[in-house]
Amino acid sequence: MPAPRPRMMPRDGAGKIDLVGGTGPLKHMIGLPTFMEFFKIDTTFQGQSPDSIDPERTKPDVPWMWRISDDAGFSNDIVARVFIQCAEALNGKILKRGDENKIKLALHTCKEDLRNCEKAFGRILSANTDIEQAIKTAGGIKVDKGVVNNLPQIPNLEHDATIFLTSCKRALQSIAEVLNEFYGITISNARFDEGIKQLKKLNPRPIELLEFLENSAAIITRILDLRNFQEHTPKKTVVKNFHLTANGILPPTWQIIPESEKPMLREMHDILSSVIEIAEISFFHGLMDNLGGVFASVFVVEEIPVAERKDGSAMRFRCEIRLR
Repeated sequence: MPAPRPRMMPRDGAGKIDLVGGTGPLKHMIGLPTFMEFFKIDTTFQGQSPDSIDPERTKPDVPWMWRISDDAGFSNDIVARVFIQCAEALNGKILKRGDENKIKLALHTCKEDLRNCEKAFGRILSANTDIEQAIKTAGGIKVDKGVVNNLPQIPNLEHDATIFLTSCKRALQSIAEVLNEFYGITISNARFDEGIKQLKKLNPRPIELLEFLENSAAIITRILDLRNFQEHTPKKTVVKNFHLTANGILPPTWQIIPESEKPMLREMHDILSSVIEIAEISFFHGLMDNLGGVFASVFVVEEIPVAERKDGSAMRFRCEIRLR
């Protein structure tokens, strides 16, 4: 007599997910080992299956779950360029080296950290704009009996600057983890200078990646110095709010003593843009250097023409077959 079939649990039945919120239809869905993300133009949703929530299958009626995980979607540069376009470029590819799931998780972590950078930058920028507008409306800073009373300040400036730098350094390490997977190297603590030395020992050398990383070395070093000298000697990172000088009021600055101070917001913008580019370019170099299988030679990475970036998508590159 055949053994009875195990009874299907309620959790194994069909379910329906209605993702409420955001603008327009879903355009992208990306699966990761324990969850899936869904993307609209201005919203990211995260979903989990019963087996992701309860992998030991201890309860028969564990439900599916979804939530809004971010108020940015595929029109956001970080979400689209750091995660969506790279994760989707892995689809249907055979890799000579590297675990696809580990690469996707590193890209996702990078995306999350860069979004924290972007939010911290946004809070500082918004407060800065409000203060500058209030000063302009008042006709400038007023001096009463030789005193500037209650000089305007951005709330939590140093806290948000620390969030920005900490998250940025973490994002760099996630980019390093992608390269570690693709090239079998061991970059740690975002030390790309050590990674470059390791990459130069490979045979063959990844020439284009090395050239790109060497060109990016200055901005990477600047990020690491700003972050590391918040806590470590011999130098010190100092953040200044709106402050008076002999020549008038200055907006927020930061400096690594004994170097001169620099406008904070302008450099934050440049840093964020640079790390997004480092993430996507490093990924695509790594992907092209590690494609395997009989069709490896016919894949190309190309920049998507602006006219083809539909529905507000911020995706910049694609990797497709091109038969010559």
